[in-house]
Amino acid sequence: MRIVISHSDEKTALSELEAHPAWPSRSCAATDPLGEPLVDPDIFYRPSKALAAKRVCTGCPVRIACRAYALGGSGWWEAYGVWGGMTSEERRAERRAAKKRQARVANRGDRPTPVPNWTPSTTQRALLDALRKQPDVREAASLLAIPYPNTRWVYSQVCRQLGFYPDELSVPDVLEAAARATAARSADNSGLGATA
Repeated sequence: MRIVISHSDEKTALSELEAHPAWPSRSCAATDPLGEPLVDPDIFYRPSKALAAKRVCTGCPVRIACRAYALGGSGWWEAYGVWGGMTSEERRAERRAAKKRQARVANRGDRPTPVPNWTPSTTQRALLDALRKQPDVREAASLLAIPYPNTRWVYSQVCRQLGFYPDELSVPDVLEAAARATAARSADNSGLGATA
């Protein structure tokens, strides 16, 4: 899923985020019965605690809206902390990737062709499983004990075989696309078996 920023003005974007129906139940604001915070807000601004902050964001009902706000608009964005499950470095990379996508569409507009009835190879399946545990390609490479450049190449192949560029979607969105492709293949196979 591509995140779209609807406002170029930071104040309007923040108001829109705070108006989200699930804003009061966001994960980062959870409290115990006595009203004490369950999550230390400092974890979102300490680089050493980024993984813990990302775990808090994982099940948050406003994660996508929070991420869209943090990615910002024209001339502004959240430069510090974990927002919507992304660190500031990941947001910088996402903004660079968005510029590349815009340039690519302006120049060519072509897309990778998805592989019909895509089935992940053993290596691709191992990478997808590692990404489900740790949604970061570099961390997944560590989990698999495979050099990062090799892991990045496998990730790139998965993306292209699914029909998009590696910088086009976030890792959770790639996992979702892979799950959809696998489910579609399974549905096609079960449909064929039922008619035979």
